[in-house]
Amino acid sequence: MPPAFPLSPRLLALPLWASLVAHRGVWQWGAPLLEVAVGSRSPLPLPHQLRALIDAPGVRGLWLKVDRLVLQGGQATLHETIAAVQAMRASGRLVVAEFEFVGNAELLLAAACDRAWLRPTAQVFCVGLGTTMRFYGDLLARFGASFDVEAVGEFKSFGEMFSRGFASSENREAMSELLQGLSEEWVDALAALRPSLGAEGVRAAVANAPLSAAEAVKLGFFTGACYPDEVAAEVHTLVGSEPRVVPFAGWYRAWARADRLERWLLGHGLIAVVWLSGTVMDGAGIPAAASIAARPVVAALDALREERGVRGVVLRVSSPGGSAPASDLIWRAVARLGKEKPVVASYGDVSASGGVYLSASASEIVCHPASITGSIGVIAGKPVLRGALERQGVHSEDLLMAPQADLFGETAFSPQARRRLRAGLEETYRGFVERVAAGRKRTYEEIEPHARGRVWAGRRAHSLGLVDHLGGLDMALERAAALAGISAFRTRDVRPVAPGGLLQRLARRFVVAAVPEVALLRLPDSARLLLSQPAEALALWPWEIEVR
Repeated sequence: MPPAFPLSPRLLALPLWASLVAHRGVWQWGAPLLEVAVGSRSPLPLPHQLRALIDAPGVRGLWLKVDRLVLQGGQATLHETIAAVQAMRASGRLVVAEFEFVGNAELLLAAACDRAWLRPTAQVFCVGLGTTMRFYGDLLARFGASFDVEAVGEFKSFGEMFSRGFASSENREAMSELLQGLSEEWVDALAALRPSLGAEGVRAAVANAPLSAAEAVKLGFFTGACYPDEVAAEVHTLVGSEPRVVPFAGWYRAWARADRLERWLLGHGLIAVVWLSGTVMDGAGIPAAASIAARPVVAALDALREERGVRGVVLRVSSPGGSAPASDLIWRAVARLGKEKPVVASYGDVSASGGVYLSASASEIVCHPASITGSIGVIAGKPVLRGALERQGVHSEDLLMAPQADLFGETAFSPQARRRLRAGLEETYRGFVERVAAGRKRTYEEIEPHARGRVWAGRRAHSLGLVDHLGGLDMALERAAALAGISAFRTRDVRPVAPGGLLQRLARRFVVAAVPEVALLRLPDSARLLLSQPAEALALWPWEIEVR
C-alpha cells in the first residue's frame, strides 16, 4: 500500500537533522562559552562566521583570547568584526576578551566587548592610523636600472614608486584624503563605543600614546589589568559558575553543516558566495599564490549561470587589481551571469583598479565605509636593465627585424613605441570607465572625474556614486536575496581554482618550470607583474601599503 503522504529526500533526512540540531547545543548539558584564539597562528574567523552566534541555539557567549589582531585583515574586516560582536551582544550573548598586545585594532575590539582585560605590564599602542610610502627611484639609479612606466590618470601614481625619490603633490593629496577617511572611521567607531570620551577624548588618548595599562583602564577602554588566571576567575564570577568552554572552530564546523541542512530542509533559496582574493591574472594562475585567475573564475561563473538551484550570486572581492585583459574577461562573465540571476559585489579590505573592473557589471555593489576602492586607471611598463647589466660587464647587442621588436627589451620605450603604448592605454582606460559608468547607470562624464587612478575610502566612493550601498557581506547577501525575490536563503562558498586532477595540481606546484614563477612571488605584486607581463595594460592600484 502506498504511504499516506509522499516521501521525499528532505523528509527522510529529518532524523539526521534532529541529531545535528542536538549537536548544535540545544540538548547539551549547559550552554557553552565559545573560545576563540586570535593571532597569527589561529586567525579570527571571518565576521560572517561570528554572526552565526547571533541565532545559534544553546550558546552562552564568546571568550576571545587575543594575541594580535592587526595581522588578521584590513580596516573593513576590523569594522565588520566589531559589527558582528555588537550584534551578538544585542542578541543577549556575553562577549569577553583578554589581550596580550593592544594596538589600534585591538583597542577597538576591546571597546566592543562586554568585558575586556589586558596584562598589567602591557602598553596600549593606540597611535592612530598611518602608513609609509617607499620610493625606489634613487636606489635603482645607483645601479643604472629603472622602470619605464606609462599611466593614464594624474592620480595613477604607480610609476612614482620606481622613478622618484618622493611623492608628487597629486599622490600625496590622494593618499592623505584616503587615510583621513579611514582614520575618521576608526575614531568615530571608538567614540561611539565610549561615548563618555567622545571623539575629542579618543584623539587626546591617541596624542598621548602609548598608554600604560592603568591609564587605559582609567579611560574606560578596559575592565581591568589582570593575568590569565585572574581573568579566568573574573569570567567564572561573571557567568556565576564554572563555564563550559568549547573551541570555536570545532563548534562552527558542526553548526555550519547543521545550518546548511536545516535551511535546505526548509526550502530556502541558494545564494552562492564566490570568493575572489588576490591579484587578477591571466590564465589558470600561479600555484600556491593568492590570485584571481581569469580561466577558473570565468568557468565557475559560467557554471553558476547554468545551475538552476542558484537564485543569486555574491562576489566577495578583495583585490588590488592586476591584468586589465583578465579583469575584462571576468567582467564579461559577470555580465552574462547577471542576465540570468542577480549578482551583488561585496568589497573587502581593498577592492581597487582591477577589482573594480571585474565587478563593474554586478547588479549592485556593496562597499564597507572602511574599504579601499577606486583607482580606476591603467598602467603599463617594463624594467629597464641595460645600464645595470653593462655596469656589471654584461653587454648586449640587439638584432631587430622590425621597428617594435624591442618593445619587451631591456631599454626604455622608443618614442614611437611610447605613442602606440599610450594610445592603447587611453583606449583601455576609456573602456574601463565606460564599464563602471554603465554598471552604475551613470554617464561617462559623471564617473570619469572620480576615476583618473584616484583611490577612495568606501564612504567617499559611495557619495561619488562608484558603489551602491555601504555595508559588509551580510548586506550583500540580503541584497542578493531581495533581488532574487526570496525572503530566506542558504549560502554555498565557491572558491575558483585551476581545473585538473590531483596529479596535474601537484605537477603545477612542483615542476621545475614553475620555479621561476614561484620565485617571483617574493617580489611585490607591482614589480612581479611588470617583470612577467611587460608592456601589458595593468589595472593595478598604485601602492602596496599597510594601514597601521
